[in-house]
Amino acid sequence: MAVNSSSVSAKIISFIKRKTSQQYRFNQQYSGTYWDGLRNIEDLGRYSVIVGYIRFFFKHARILDLGCGEGILRERLSPSDFAYYLGVDISDVAIANAQKNADAKTGFITGDIGKLDLDEPFDAIVYNESLYYLKNPKASVMSLFKNLSKDGIFIISSFNKHGKENVTMWNTLSEILVLKDRATITNAKGDWWTIHIYTVKR
Repeated sequence: MAVNSSSVSAKIISFIKRKTSQQYRFNQQYSGTYWDGLRNIEDLGRYSVIVGYIRFFFKHARILDLGCGEGILRERLSPSDFAYYLGVDISDVAIANAQKNADAKTGFITGDIGKLDLDEPFDAIVYNESLYYLKNPKASVMSLFKNLSKDGIFIISSFNKHGKENVTMWNTLSEILVLKDRATITNAKGDWWTIHIYTVKR
């Protein structure tokens, strides 16, 4: 029986793409213990600042959490902090784990946060350690302008790898957004993050 080489090649390419995809990698990590440390005290400051900004700007925010993982930000929020929360992550394993926090005003969906098509309005759109994973951060943020409420904000947190801020990303975002505030968080281990609060140029 003859083997169709083009068919075999296509299957091999498809297999390689699947095994090297971002979704596959994150699924593998969330199937293990790779991200368990996010619930430790070392990351508490970063989450607390994000929650603090949400509370400062809104009494009952509608929150879109992009790259939500297992929903740790949702765990840090009190029920009175928000009217509605939607977490989105590319990892269906992470979303399955997050579903334990789902309720009448909390939802989780699997999706590519770089190419979302949502109809709902949100007061706070959060990229918590997720924007720099996207191929085109600027275009992805701009695609969500239609989903941001009139007085809404973008909250963007970035881990400063190797002790350096992602200046290129911040400069790119300044072309389309207005900086309202920024905070720097450093833990006892010396890990540090920068959190920016933006509104849309109108």
